[in-house]
Order: sequence, then C-alpha cells, then structure tokens
Amino acid sequence: MSFDFKKYINHLAEELIRNFDYASNATTPVLIGSAKEKEVIRKLEMLLPNSVGIGSGCIIDSYGNCSKQIDIIIYEKEFCPVFCINESPETTYYPCEGVIAVGEVKSSLTSRELENIFEKSKSVKKLIRHSELKKSGFPGNDKMYYSFRKYNSKTSFEGSRDENYDQKNKFLDQIFFFSLCGNLELNPETFVNKFEENLKLCNNNEEINLISILNNGLIFYRNKEENKIVYLKKDANSFYFLQQEKENFQFLLHTIINYISSGRTVPVHAFNRYLSTGNSIYILEGINGINRNI
Repeated sequence: MSFDFKKYINHLAEELIRNFDYASNATTPVLIGSAKEKEVIRKLEMLLPNSVGIGSGCIIDSYGNCSKQIDIIIYEKEFCPVFCINESPETTYYPCEGVIAVGEVKSSLTSRELENIFEKSKSVKKLIRHSELKKSGFPGNDKMYYSFRKYNSKTSFEGSRDENYDQKNKFLDQIFFFSLCGNLELNPETFVNKFEENLKLCNNNEEINLISILNNGLIFYRNKEENKIVYLKKDANSFYFLQQEKENFQFLLHTIINYISSGRTVPVHAFNRYLSTGNSIYILEGINGINRNI
C-alpha cells in the first residue's frame, strides 16, 4: 500500500486548526496558551528538522524590547537560551538572535484577526539582533564587515559587502513571520482590501511574510516583472491572493523548511549579552572578601 504524503500533511493541518479552536474554549488565558503550545509542538515536531525547538511566548532583544505573545516560535534548539517563568507561555522569552520563524494560528480569519496578525508581526520585526561591525581578519584587508552564520551552525563568516549580514534589507537575515488559518470569514475582495489597508500601515520589514489559509488559499508578495514570489514588501510591486482549496499548508511547510536551511543570523556570542552580568569582578584585599594562602 502506497503512502500519500500530501493527504497526511492535509490531515495534520486540519487537526492542528481544529485543536486550536478547541483550546480557545478553555477557561483562562493561561490554560488556552498551554493547550495551544502543546498541540503545536506535537504536530510541528513531526515535520520540522530535529535541530529546531518549537514553543510559544514572547521574543526579546538585548536592547530591552519585547514582542507581543506569539503562538508559534521556531528557534535554534542548540544555541538559543529560553527564559521561562512558571512554565507559562505568557512568561517565556526567546532572544531574537536564535529565533528562526514565528507564526500565528487562527481557526477563522476575520478583519479583527487580520489586524491582530499584523500587529504581532510589527512587534516581532521591530526587534534588533545585535550585530557588530568588525575589521576583516585577513592580512592586508582593512575592510569592515558584519559577520553572519547559518541557522544551527556555530561557525560565523565574513564576506564581501554584498554578503554582509543586513537585517534591515535582506529577507534571509530576518525572522520569518507567517500565519496559518483554518477558514476565511471574509469574501475574497474584502479580504484583499483589508490586507492592503493593514499593509499600508506597516513600515518596510514590519509586514507579514506569508499567510496560508488551509481551505481557501495563500496570500503572498509578487514581483510581476520577474514573475516570482517574494517575501518582503520592498521587493514586490504587488501582492496576490491565490485562491485554492488544497496544498496551502504544504506550501507553508516547504517555505519554513527552506528558511531554516537558508536563513542567516548573527554570531553566537550575541547571546552573551543576555547572560552576562555586565560587571567585572574587582578584588579589594581585605575589603570585600577573605583571602587565605594555600
């Protein structure tokens, strides 16, 4: 008997949306968040590489900024520290340097939910990964550069100016933001109009990168001249609502997996900014301690 992978993925997507809907009936926000987090982890861990962790919570940067609470956070399991208080998603924090992709899951997509997704995206995209301008380590090369590394790799690289890490202008150097929805509760024309209204309120790089609506289609950015899908508003001259009932979750999953393997972030020493006390240790003989010779 043959295995139908597409049918299997569709089944998982439908179950994920359904269980998120059930979780929303819990009695308190804490219980709702906990139920959603467990369901997402259980499903996505089946499909995504073992090198990533999946959770829920907020994302922070080392400059004191914090995102709104996010349903799905995909992060580097080996490198990214997770700061958790009382095992609750509302008080779990992930440094942005180790976060690969984030997403919001909605059982139904309405005007209010669409606006909420855009607000969540803005709160994530405003976070700043710590990147240091350094002098090249190669003899005779006095050029300055911002080094980078691939996700889940400890090795960082320096390159040409075109290869520099650039969170502001390069899609692969940013956190990927997506939304997975069950059904569209708006007619297509209204949905496109509402998406345009919210998009106009976004600065460059604050926008959602992709929305997958399980039973209705995909909305993405498009460069018509080059006839290709792009993921940043600044690289596009239009956006497109592709209306289809199948393979919407597969496309999202494929995009996330590609981003995990192709995306870039800053060197791992950036995490030290979260773990360091910021103070040196001073030994003052006879004043702040006891010394005993051995």
